[in-house]
Amino acid sequence: MNDAYIFIGSNVERETNYVRALTRLRELGAVVAVSPVYDTPALGDAPNAPRFYNGAVWLATELLPHALRNALRAVEDELGRVRTSDKFAPRPIDLDLVLYGEVKIDDGELTIPDPHIFERGFMARALAHVNPDYVIPPDGPTLAELACRLRGERGEMQEAPALTSQVQQLVSRNVKGRIIMADFKAGMPRREDDAEWSDTMTEMETARVLPEMRVAPERQEAHEAIADAVRSILVNVGEDPLRKGLRKTPERVARAYDELLAGYTVDPVALVNGAFFETAYHDMVVVKDIEFYSLCEHHLLPFFGKVHVAYVPEGRVIGLSKIPRIVDMYARRLQMQEKMTHEIADFIQDVLHPRGVAVIVTGQHLCAMMRGVNQSASKMVTQVMYGEFQDRHIREQLNDRLQQTD
Repeated sequence: MNDAYIFIGSNVERETNYVRALTRLRELGAVVAVSPVYDTPALGDAPNAPRFYNGAVWLATELLPHALRNALRAVEDELGRVRTSDKFAPRPIDLDLVLYGEVKIDDGELTIPDPHIFERGFMARALAHVNPDYVIPPDGPTLAELACRLRGERGEMQEAPALTSQVQQLVSRNVKGRIIMADFKAGMPRREDDAEWSDTMTEMETARVLPEMRVAPERQEAHEAIADAVRSILVNVGEDPLRKGLRKTPERVARAYDELLAGYTVDPVALVNGAFFETAYHDMVVVKDIEFYSLCEHHLLPFFGKVHVAYVPEGRVIGLSKIPRIVDMYARRLQMQEKMTHEIADFIQDVLHPRGVAVIVTGQHLCAMMRGVNQSASKMVTQVMYGEFQDRHIREQLNDRLQQTD
């Protein structure tokens, strides 16, 4: 699990959207801590702009930085966020990935740490509530020290106690234990600025919530549960699970899912296995026509096709066999083609940090071919382009290479 720090803001139906956003964040990982919710004035020069509710969340997540950023964008879209040229326009929700473990990224797609935290006291103060001793990479300061430096940078910052209480109840529901931040800090080495820090942090004690422990069932138990579910399906579609041809079908399906959905059990670190190689090569690397087979998450029906992956190295390349394995890891899960395309690109971006990444997927979906619209010849094409591949000239070079015959 990785520690991610997310800043939340809303000034359109702000109470409703703040809670809805936090609910969706819980689906992306385990919420370790939340800050109080603050009522703050909007940035910009508009005199009558509606005030914001702002706060911070410490999230333990398996998502890598770019994948998490894209998941946050999807939540914003779901809650009605429309991005315009006016960066200070009112919005239902803002979900900004501002810090991520000890990672430092600035690749044109994502900047971590978010430079705004060094300028905006209200951000530093909320983040310091969730983890005051976190050292901002690469060399500090801590969030507590930064909050102290920026105190007084921005006035009219008031806690919203009713919403703060609601948020904390939402986060602490169904967890196995809680540690109050005051207790958590007890026994920690005192800093020289502890007295000053305590003056700025006395409004409330922030709950630090332990994530639930999730234990995967034994394979035999899982097989039995899947087989029972298949028997129920057979009965409810009008079949007899005891007739000769179907007696072993439930067990066969259970074993088949081990292979079809094997991506859930793949360890990404073991998959890559350190297969990086230093190089002075800076031209495009293209691996095309990678076959994939997946199951759509809407109907559990297959979709399949080919993936093209390209990247422009920045000092190192990844072993050739790893790219098809990365594709297979994400394909062998319940999927949407759009999401799978992003996940492949995000993973390569996060482990390799190249100058650019491009992923193009062409798929045929049985849910469209054998049911619904019954379009047997239809294909779906999705693509993600990061970094240098956003340049039209580079994309044209990629298209030329994909069209080259063997």
